[in-house]
Amino acid sequence: MAAGGFVTRAFDSMLKECSGKKYQDLQKAIKNYTEIAKEASQKKQEAPSEVNKVAPSAEPASTHEIEDGTATRTDADQSQKAKSGNITVVLANAGQTLDGADAELVLNPLRLAFETKNLKIIDPALDCLHKLIAYDHLEGDPGLDGGKNVPLFTDILNMVCGCIDNSSPDSTILQVLKVLLTAVASTKFRDAMRLFSQELDV
Repeated sequence: MAAGGFVTRAFDSMLKECSGKKYQDLQKAIKNYTEIAKEASQKKQEAPSEVNKVAPSAEPASTHEIEDGTATRTDADQSQKAKSGNITVVLANAGQTLDGADAELVLNPLRLAFETKNLKIIDPALDCLHKLIAYDHLEGDPGLDGGKNVPLFTDILNMVCGCIDNSSPDSTILQVLKVLLTAVASTKFRDAMRLFSQELDV
């Protein structure tokens, strides 16, 4: 399976429901993810040939230049995209956790999807979130970015619960339960689930 294949399939399914000017923010968020993931994948494929182009006597990594076929970029120029460059590697391997920047890149379209209240968009978003948690690609404990992601994931879980009501079909309710149960069982979500439970008690 291609790296992040389940994310791509979910986003493609969601994008089909965003016709015309409807849900423009969601369209932009999905396209942003797609562009960065595609660029990261291309860099990964080109890496071996690029390494061969660098002579053994090349300058240290902090200053040498790498050719990308159309232009020459320094390591400093690439630093802004360094984190997102790992996104396809992380999504290709269960157990590898997305860092703060990449986690936000994936979660932002899901957050916007839940806000639409459109079941045809919500269902693939729920399935995608379930897989991200099940494959341990997300972390809601203090181990990641000093715990800054805990509120982020708490907000996501609140949106998951808020996307259903008494009129919701059983299939969507089942998807919500799968997400919550998987988050409860995940050791990476202990603090996020604890904070989420406290908010429910308020």
